[in-house]
Amino acid sequence: MNKRSVIRSVTVAPVIAGLTLAPLPALAQTSPEKSIVINEVESNGDPQGDWVELANTDNINSVDISGWTIIDNDNTHQPLVIPAGTSIESGGYISFYTEGGPSDFGLGGKDSVTLRDAGGDLIDETSWTEHAATTWGRIPDKTGAFAVTAEPTRNAANVAEGENTDPSTARLPYDDIAIKNLTLGADFAVEDMSGVDFDADGRAWIVNNDAGDIFVLDHDPVTDTYTEAGHWTTTYPDGQGTPDGEGITIGTDGAIYLSTERNNKDKSVSRPSILRFDAPTTTSGKLQASDEWNLRDFTGDIGANGGLETVEHLGGTVFAAGVEETGEVLLVDLGAIEPKLLQKFDSPFKGVMALDYTPSTGKLQVLCDEVCDGASIFLDYSAGTLTQTDSNIYARPKNMNNYANEGFASHVSTGDCTDGTRTT
Repeated sequence: MNKRSVIRSVTVAPVIAGLTLAPLPALAQTSPEKSIVINEVESNGDPQGDWVELANTDNINSVDISGWTIIDNDNTHQPLVIPAGTSIESGGYISFYTEGGPSDFGLGGKDSVTLRDAGGDLIDETSWTEHAATTWGRIPDKTGAFAVTAEPTRNAANVAEGENTDPSTARLPYDDIAIKNLTLGADFAVEDMSGVDFDADGRAWIVNNDAGDIFVLDHDPVTDTYTEAGHWTTTYPDGQGTPDGEGITIGTDGAIYLSTERNNKDKSVSRPSILRFDAPTTTSGKLQASDEWNLRDFTGDIGANGGLETVEHLGGTVFAAGVEETGEVLLVDLGAIEPKLLQKFDSPFKGVMALDYTPSTGKLQVLCDEVCDGASIFLDYSAGTLTQTDSNIYARPKNMNNYANEGFASHVSTGDCTDGTRTT
């Protein structure tokens, strides 16, 4: 996955006529961590405060940025010091609010941002002469000169003015569904909850991609609330490593399958695998994978953050996996030690971030994230083949913000018959 520190909505302000900003040419990098750049700056318009986004242009190696500093053009301000243990994954993004913390400085209409490493060496800087109507970011993303962007894309790729990021042509049947945020305790007050799936009983299974932890939540339909019912750590079949769990799906036998991009003990190496875990018999502890199927031969050469973002069980030993870097859906048979590729479907999206399959209809929903404004398509699955008979590209539900959405699941339940009426 591309590292996204905060998931939230953004509002695009109108372009101000006559706005003049002075792009600053890219500076020569003076530190070993030359792959890190200032990528986007919000100096006006975010209700929470001003922020600075950093990006890692290296698609292979992660970079530790512990102790690095960010400061504006006023040297009397307390610099923002990046916390110990902070790194930017290969090809990833991370952003920091400059207001509200120990540093607590805002970014003005005529200002600058300077990034230095822990030793004080200059890494990158940019300046502007007026507030951008949207944000001030590199175009093309990560590598270009600074310019006014089309919209804020915090912790995601920058978009040039005039470029449309919403490819949708239709609305979902549940377009007006109510959206409810869940408060689930301290274990969920962390970054990087990624995949989610419902089992046949309506339990929600969730994976944290950074730690590879698996959670299960029980749903109370009367109060419409969820409570944690289990939490496990995971390893590879040899009992070692920390799988970068991106997607999760539950087999008909209760076994858990995770799609992964790499071993987080070795973050610079791509390892696009599907792991299988026996159905847990406890509510906590360590789960050791019983099987691993590496799909590198099917994904081709991809970065350590561009692998299997999602997985979905379609029945029997057949699974669908979504590839972040290529936007492909891989249909695979995992019925043997070596995986078998049944089909490779090229979606219209830059990346496939979530999949959701409904057995009763045979429909597989394929979702992109905020890069595509949360759009999705539907594929028909039958007898080991995916086909697209519906050419529509569906917009996200109208009540849902444009999240960096890496997990989606649906569950349909039927209520009791009361006075001749049954609710589904």
